Amino acid sequence: MTDLQVKCFLEVARCLNFTKAAKNLFISQSNISRQIASFEEELGLALFDRNTKGVKLTLQGQMMAETLSEMTSEWELVCSRAKNSVKKFNGCITIGCQPHIKCNSYLSQVLSGFRELRPEIQIIKERCTQKKLLEGLKNDYYDAILIADHDVKRLQGVERQTLYYSRVGIVVHKRHPLFYKKEVTLSDFRDSDFLRYNPTDVKKEDDFLYNICKYYGFEPRVAAEFDDFEEYLFSIEMGEGISLVFEETEVISNMNLRFIPINEDVPQKYLPMQLTRKEKNHNQALKDFYAYARKYSNLHDKKDI
Repeated sequence: MTDLQVKCFLEVARCLNFTKAAKNLFISQSNISRQIASFEEELGLALFDRNTKGVKLTLQGQMMAETLSEMTSEWELVCSRAKNSVKKFNGCITIGCQPHIKCNSYLSQVLSGFRELRPEIQIIKERCTQKKLLEGLKNDYYDAILIADHDVKRLQGVERQTLYYSRVGIVVHKRHPLFYKKEVTLSDFRDSDFLRYNPTDVKKEDDFLYNICKYYGFEPRVAAEFDDFEEYLFSIEMGEGISLVFEETEVISNMNLRFIPINEDVPQKYLPMQLTRKEKNHNQALKDFYAYARKYSNLHDKKDI
């Protein structure tokens, strides 16, 4: 694996267009095609589906793109941090985010771009559970946190800014009788046991699980609730129930599970992931970061399809 292979792969994954990616990287299309082909051969994986309609990432390609984006962003932050260690910082922001790969990767990309513009500002980023994020925000440990909107919907005195949307879907174990059914909707699972992930004591009226099931005309029969994501995911992996969850690599990469996106136009089909801060926080560096994050999010499609 070379730096050029990774750069070519990530740019094609972002553009889903070889010609545009080559133009952005200032190299020929034939060269970028060679780099992708050699990268796929080295990995023994097909990273893209190519047909007359265009290019799209395979499941393996999605996993590689998320992970390499995260690693690249982290590497750039480490390099910047090392360079800035000999400089005197002028301002500091502390940001917390959920531990999931997609959330962390997206935030790292935003922070990396901000660091390029404002290298004099020290950036501290941490990953932890939703409860610790909320506690850290309330206690002024974090200047801002990146978290799902329903986890902070009832907080007072905060400013929220949506960075991206995460798709919601049904996750079902392969032992479930509907696992292999081609055409399936949530209404087919009305008699199933549901598992609920509720790390921050979200009320029923705010929870996408109840709101989406209500659209299909039933209330989910919740067999168990979890405030720890690993325990929650393990119970799903053990076939103890089905659930609604927003799309994460930990779910879609598990061969024992099937993630079925909600395709109907229902409430909370997409969960806003929001950068949240206290209104009374007057940290100028944080205000500058919010302004940059707003521009960054406007450059990207809001819905993560």
